[in-house]
Amino acid sequence: MLLADLKAAWHLRGPSIGPRRLAYVAVLILLAGVSDGIGLMLLVPLLSSLGAPMPALTGVAGWLFALLPGTLTGLLLVFLAVAVLRAVVDRLQSNAVARLRFDYAVDLKTRTYAAIANASWSYLRRKRAADFHALFASEIDRVEHGVQLLLEVPARLVIFLAHIAIGIAIAPAFSALAIALGLCLMWGLRRRLIESRRLGDIVSEASLHVNREITEFLQALKLTKAYGAEAQHVRAFSDAVQQAEGASLVSRRLLANTELILEIATAVVLAALLWLAAGWLELPLASLLVLILVFQRIMPKFQEIQGMAQEFVHSSSAFRIVAETIAECDAAADRTGLAQPGVLAFDRELRLEGVDFGYDTAAGDVLRGIDLALPAGSLTVLSGVSGAGKSTLLDLVGGLIAPSAGRILIDGVELKADLAPAWRRSVGYMAQEAFLFHDSIRANLAWADPAASDARMLEVLRMAGLAELLRGLPRGLDTVVGDRGTSLSGGERQRLALARTLLRGPRLILLDEPASALDSQNEDRILETIAGLQGRTTIMVVTHRPAAIAGADRYLALVDGRLVDADSTPKR
Repeated sequence: MLLADLKAAWHLRGPSIGPRRLAYVAVLILLAGVSDGIGLMLLVPLLSSLGAPMPALTGVAGWLFALLPGTLTGLLLVFLAVAVLRAVVDRLQSNAVARLRFDYAVDLKTRTYAAIANASWSYLRRKRAADFHALFASEIDRVEHGVQLLLEVPARLVIFLAHIAIGIAIAPAFSALAIALGLCLMWGLRRRLIESRRLGDIVSEASLHVNREITEFLQALKLTKAYGAEAQHVRAFSDAVQQAEGASLVSRRLLANTELILEIATAVVLAALLWLAAGWLELPLASLLVLILVFQRIMPKFQEIQGMAQEFVHSSSAFRIVAETIAECDAAADRTGLAQPGVLAFDRELRLEGVDFGYDTAAGDVLRGIDLALPAGSLTVLSGVSGAGKSTLLDLVGGLIAPSAGRILIDGVELKADLAPAWRRSVGYMAQEAFLFHDSIRANLAWADPAASDARMLEVLRMAGLAELLRGLPRGLDTVVGDRGTSLSGGERQRLALARTLLRGPRLILLDEPASALDSQNEDRILETIAGLQGRTTIMVVTHRPAAIAGADRYLALVDGRLVDADSTPKR
């Protein structure tokens, strides 16, 4: 169980954490433990020099003691040198561990973010945004906590073993009995590790529910207020929070109960062992005092190690969830390793030949036998009933998804996985609902082209019909549009989104119902603006009012998953 968790932690590390850095930290931990043990062992000759009887030590301990100075002054100087060394090593170790945890956290968050960003649209559209929010809101933090425990446990374990070694050097039989009792105690507490893991799984699941409630509530704020459904959301959120906090509370109680058991058990064991040492083994005073100090320091370390083990397995579900998410995203990633840089040339024609596509094998294909030619510079209008597959066809043309059959050709070159990223950089896409960032007009435009000048921005705003609006804004391009553009009207939001699309200078513009949510006057203005772009770039627009766009090169409709020609001379 613990081995699998350790493997997960190792696989989640980033490129900045290699064997060399881990070896450096391991050496510092070892030096800290050894120096702490030596400092403690020096108490035996120090007490002996003060007149307390000293036992006859043999083996490595006797050889080490023979090397020590025979005077109190010499022993104190050695003790002081060891204490200074211990402090310096401890400082170096603390800095190294803190930096290691920092790099681990940065690498993991960046790696997770990049994995999600690089995943294909086919994969992302099946996932809930709240599940990704949960990773960054709770699960990655739990992974960081688990890593902190992994970095702290070895230091405590080395000190623990150093103290055991001292005990064995002073009183082998006494220490062997103490170790045996400690192992029995650990065996008796093993089920608490299993219970901590189970509670950790519950916390992960409950945290996911909490994040889902928060995300969906924030996404539906206006609808919630309009329907008066605030109490319903509050109840659902309260239930999810109670489940998450309840599992955490039970986990904390389990850890507190374990600490209580350990404190009582270790006190009983220590008292019994000391009684045996004084009455049965008749150890000298110096040895007895050192043993008391050793085992008084060992027991808290044992409790800390047990508690950390429980906390680590409690967070192990987070390791698994984050690792599985990264693996899923990597498996579904766009194959950009061989992708060509920059944009893709489109000078002649984009063609779809016998294209089929379906999201679900059981449900069948959404699109069947699609044959379509889009000459460069043309304007194509696509219509159809809701659910006919219009948005899916745009996604295929834009390279967001790949056909299950047939092929897509750009100037005679098949659009395959290695060309898809460059093609997407060549396409401007505008969805039915314009998404704007809570930032300035300038920042919203620069998202499409960070290097664009103010003059270029003003030009695309004029093309989108926003020049008059901009002149009336005191701060001009620096005007903040509000969350999702709430300070602008629906038509202004759509026009700003269109300007952002134009700023990119795309070879192909795909517009998915760009004016369906607007009143007729604003819809006509948007569609007129789109029609005015004819000849400047290639445009494919989905609209429920094809007649509103006059002079298009072709009018098509989707019927039962197939393309058919619509009226070639629509009336306004």
